[in-house]
Amino acid sequence: MRVDFHTHFIPEHLPAMGEKYSDEGWPTLIHNAPCQADIYFAGKHYRRIDDRSWDLQRRLKDMAVEGVDVQVLSPIPVTFAYDFSAQGVLELAQMQNEEIAEAVAASPEYFIGLGTVPLQDPGSAANEVRRVVNTLGLAGVEIGTNIMGRNLDDPGLEPFWQACEEVEAAIFVHPASVFSPERTSRYRLVFSVGYTSETGIAAASVVMSGLLERHPGLRLCFAHGGGTFPWLLPRLDRTWQVFDDVKSMTATKPSEVAKWLTYDTLTYDPVNLHLLIDRLGADRLVMGTDYPFPLREEPPGVVIDTLADLSDQARAAMLGRNALRFLGCVLS
Repeated sequence: MRVDFHTHFIPEHLPAMGEKYSDEGWPTLIHNAPCQADIYFAGKHYRRIDDRSWDLQRRLKDMAVEGVDVQVLSPIPVTFAYDFSAQGVLELAQMQNEEIAEAVAASPEYFIGLGTVPLQDPGSAANEVRRVVNTLGLAGVEIGTNIMGRNLDDPGLEPFWQACEEVEAAIFVHPASVFSPERTSRYRLVFSVGYTSETGIAAASVVMSGLLERHPGLRLCFAHGGGTFPWLLPRLDRTWQVFDDVKSMTATKPSEVAKWLTYDTLTYDPVNLHLLIDRLGADRLVMGTDYPFPLREEPPGVVIDTLADLSDQARAAMLGRNALRFLGCVLS
């Protein structure tokens, strides 16, 4: 079985949030041609998408052609909108969460859903993650790597982490913004360097802070193979060994805590994927493609398939079984 853990979905139409709330630059979807739309954010063109982003029948056809049995549907991260009115973002999140739940209900054998929450208001986010799991029946939520510059170890996020642990939500961490946008504005560096650096910082802040010791029930998966994080583990270990203030935050070496997390396999390269296997273990990796965007892996699982020295058991785990286990699905 092949489970694509990393795919994105957006409703065909987004509400006009700017008409109700004074903030300018809300995520906007403008349909400019058949089967095509442009996303605008902060008053600027963000990206062009096509109907694979919202048309479930088109998606199912692609899955059949590419041999994908199940897709995990996550929001397009620009719709996290952490910089905007928390009440407005809650409404936008609820609308998306309900559409994802409807998609899953229509084809539960093919789709598993993750929602979104207004993390700029951790209390509201906590309530919404409870609704997402307990009422809508989704597996969990997708969140960003930072919230208006605050890392995931920020003490203000405690209510959210407590709620995630309480309802056993699966959490997919995916960058939506970068710490230095002016330095990544050319050559599409935001997608190649910015997002992977953001993911590395996010994973390091989780591992080094003791968050997972305080909340051992948390289940977090990091996008894009964990970004820079797996490569940096020896340096993080050395930092932990040398500096007492760092070591005081967690009793466990970072490279060991890293094995408590999950990562998708979107590395494009067998050498990089081998690094993840060697440092983190094949049991911590889930296939992900970034469907339906241009940087997606094609065909799904191609890098996993190229690893000749991988056991059949490890290959099957990475292609599907690990994802189902992480998402709380019953394995036969």
